[in-house]
Amino acid sequence: MTALAYETYHLGLRTTRRFIRVPANFISIIFFPLIQLLVFSQLYEDIVQLPGFGGQSSYLAYLAPGQVAFTAFMAVAWGGYGLLVEYRTGYIDKLRASPISRWSILAAEMVPLFFQAAFMSAIILVISLLLGATIVTGIGGFVLILILAGLFGVGLAGASFIPALLTKSEQATSTFSLLLFPLMFASTAFVPEALMPDWLRIVNEWNPISYLIEAIRSLMVTGYDWALIGTAVLMTAVLGLILQVVTLWAFARLAR
Repeated sequence: MTALAYETYHLGLRTTRRFIRVPANFISIIFFPLIQLLVFSQLYEDIVQLPGFGGQSSYLAYLAPGQVAFTAFMAVAWGGYGLLVEYRTGYIDKLRASPISRWSILAAEMVPLFFQAAFMSAIILVISLLLGATIVTGIGGFVLILILAGLFGVGLAGASFIPALLTKSEQATSTFSLLLFPLMFASTAFVPEALMPDWLRIVNEWNPISYLIEAIRSLMVTGYDWALIGTAVLMTAVLGLILQVVTLWAFARLAR
């Protein structure tokens, strides 16, 4: 385990540097959440007057948690793409020929996604605060939001790694990632569940993004709601377990 941690750490540093050295990565991740935060908070500012919002006085305060979650989603949506680049260039083959654990190769791609999702979410969260949103739980809530975002990022990452490992196609991986976008728009990121049509409420009951959003919203607007936070962690764990099991299986096929 010590060797695995050591190998994961050093390979993970390389993965992190690979991400940082491409400024377009930062732009592509925060572009949509930032635009939605800036435009929708002004365009639909009076929507909170509808009864379903439960007396919420600011649409910015309602919208911000969803955009923080959306940023975590965007931070890992194309996580498998980098692994494909390494595979195409032959770097993965060189690592496989080295006296290291093959699982450290995958771990070095996955672990940095926690910090990547947390860091990018922090940018949107800070911008939200500058625009007028608040975090009633203070610094503790701020840190907990980033931890939740990071955990969700790692949990969701398998949705990108699985098609990458199975198809070895950048196009297929990118297309599958786009298919996940409806999950975000079918969540409570923009309107409460009370304002959704009946069929969408059923979808929302199984949407892990909504549970993350509601946990973040409680930390920003109402306070520590450990039931919501615990449910978000549980849903993230279930999502992560399912996706990571399939990811490990797909990686084992690639690493034979």
